[in-house]
This record gives sequence, structure tokens and C-alpha cells, in this order.
Amino acid sequence: MLTTASQVIGSDAELVWAPAELLERENFPLGVEFGLRYPGNPHPTGLHDADVRAALAAGLTLRLLRETLSDTWAWVQREGDPAPRPGTPSPAQWFDPAQERHVLQLVRSRRAT
Repeated sequence: MLTTASQVIGSDAELVWAPAELLERENFPLGVEFGLRYPGNPHPTGLHDADVRAALAAGLTLRLLRETLSDTWAWVQREGDPAPRPGTPSPAQWFDPAQERHVLQLVRSRRAT
């Protein structure tokens, strides 16, 4: 999903993949931004554990990810970023930049060995 989103918006961001055990050890909060979770974590996230059979039976149709991302990106470009809902953490509150740099250094040092 992230690779496709990056391609759709024309980003040159480097996606860095870190092992779950490293993120857990460093208390890096996987899940805040995309509703993801650590592998093997039995706690539901809500986002990825929803049973959508009733919606599909009622006629919900699915679209390709690239199509959805392209249409959403076009909408954001046309309309601007929507205002966040009250009480929603800002992206600046998701991660401490120093902690993120530290984790990136750990990931890169693991690659070098």
C-alpha cells in the first residue's frame, strides 16, 4: 500500500522496513498512523478485523488500490487537506523525531552487518 501510495503521489520518500521485534524493543508505536499491528499480536485493531460480509452482500463493490489512491489524491489536490477531527493527534504527535532517527539508525546498522 505504501509503495503504491508513494508512486501515485509522485513521492521520492524512502520507505524503510524495520523488523517488528526492533520496533517493539524500541517502544515504537506501530499502528498509530495506518492501523497496522505487530505480527502475532492477538489484539484487534478494528480497521483490519472488520467483518465486511454484510456490506458485500448488500452490494458494496471493491476497487483497485491504485484507483482509490489516485482518486483520493486528486480530491485532496483539488479540495485541500480536510481539517482534522477535534481530538485527533496531529502527525507531529505520532512519533518523536529523535526516536524515529534512532530507530532508522538501528535499522541501517543492522543492514550493514
